[in-house]
Amino acid sequence: MKKVICLGKYETVFPFKAIGMEYEVCTSGEEAKEKLRGLLSGDYGLILVEEEYYDQIKEIVESLREEVTPAITFIPGAGGSTGKAREKLRGILLKAIGIDIF
Repeated sequence: MKKVICLGKYETVFPFKAIGMEYEVCTSGEEAKEKLRGLLSGDYGLILVEEEYYDQIKEIVESLREEVTPAITFIPGAGGSTGKAREKLRGILLKAIGIDIF
């Protein structure tokens, strides 16, 4: 079975730690990019990434768009949403179903 992991600042990943989920703490976009590259060789089906790091890792995510796994999605950080995760999801849903539901 594929695993799930969360990548982000401590304040963001802590709730996932509390429920026993794997996590990686990073403090910068460059560190997130390096850790994400390392996770791609693991047995992960889903990688949750704090949306603050979207700009730094979007090239990696786009290069994997046609792959079945891992699915990489963005989540709001502990300080709130930047709106990037919502816009990314909006684009995916629009492409998949042809309707803007947001």
